[in-house]
Amino acid sequence: MRKILILAASLVLAACQQQAAAPAKVDTAAATDSIGKLESAQIAAINSRDPAGATAVYGDNAAFITNSGLTNGKDAIATFFKGFLTDPNVKIDYTSGAKMFSDDGTLAYSTATYTESYTDPATKKPITVKGSNLSVWRKQADGSWKLVGDSNADSPTG
Repeated sequence: MRKILILAASLVLAACQQQAAAPAKVDTAAATDSIGKLESAQIAAINSRDPAGATAVYGDNAAFITNSGLTNGKDAIATFFKGFLTDPNVKIDYTSGAKMFSDDGTLAYSTATYTESYTDPATKKPITVKGSNLSVWRKQADGSWKLVGDSNADSPTG
């Protein structure tokens, strides 16, 4: 009987150790929804020419890449948007794509395609471009998400 109790206790302890070692399950549906809402809010802010709303999603040390180059830090990104959003031709149509999460649920990337209109700085004429976006998101201590890497590649459409 004693051997059976020791064996049972050993099995219970082994099961507890295995459960403790298993990573917490990430609620990707909720995280996908949260990130999607942030993307939508940012695009709405851009289309309404609201620089504060356009930059609210960025983390303090975010990197923002456009065809014009790399902008580092939320303050520098805010300066970019303040200038960019003075253009009366700015408009973005955005189609959100896949969102993938790290195993621990603290990092994610999202993809998108977009069509963007703005005034070409060289020609001073309206231009439309189609592009792809890759964004990197970091989960904050309060459970919210911040954009820490934002890369946009585009090409003129005519």
